[in-house]
Amino acid sequence: MAHEMIGTQIVTERLVALLESGTEKVLLIDSRPFVEYNTSHILEAININCSKLMKRRLQQDKVLITELIQHSAKHKVDIDCNQKVVVYDQSSRDVASLSSDCFLTVLLGKLEKSFDSVHLLAGGFAEFSRCFPGLCEGKSTLVPTCMSQPCLPVANIGPTRILPNLYLGCQRDVLNKVGASNAFLFVSVGSSWRR
Repeated sequence: MAHEMIGTQIVTERLVALLESGTEKVLLIDSRPFVEYNTSHILEAININCSKLMKRRLQQDKVLITELIQHSAKHKVDIDCNQKVVVYDQSSRDVASLSSDCFLTVLLGKLEKSFDSVHLLAGGFAEFSRCFPGLCEGKSTLVPTCMSQPCLPVANIGPTRILPNLYLGCQRDVLNKVGASNAFLFVSVGSSWRR
């Protein structure tokens, strides 16, 4: 791998050298969904959530990128248009591989209008965390592999009654356990089934 910047791309080793030298201010932006960021991320990275709503707001200039960075940061960030900005997602190799309408492309475009030096981390978080796990932080051991797993040890048989006529369950519960003649509200976890 090359150890220098190529266009709007920066390789993992070059980013680590910049971070360790401390001679240049580097603003790290994690563009992955918050759940992935919260699981693990590069030290000092700021998460800018990749929601459809945020993408639309950026495209329509309804939010300034500098305000979005300040709002997303855990603490006040000194923003300087001369500092290097490095953005990463899970595993993108280069800017050319991104579709023109994806969130990361929109984010990079907005950042380039406000900062002089904007780069995409080649290989994203996947490569960085594989090469430099000691420079990452998070709660990877605490996050369950399946978000639908119950938090408490309970029998997982049919829907769970929350209130009279209000049940919580999965799509299978709707199809197998609930009769069509029952009149109640059914909220399903992980899908859009409602009754």
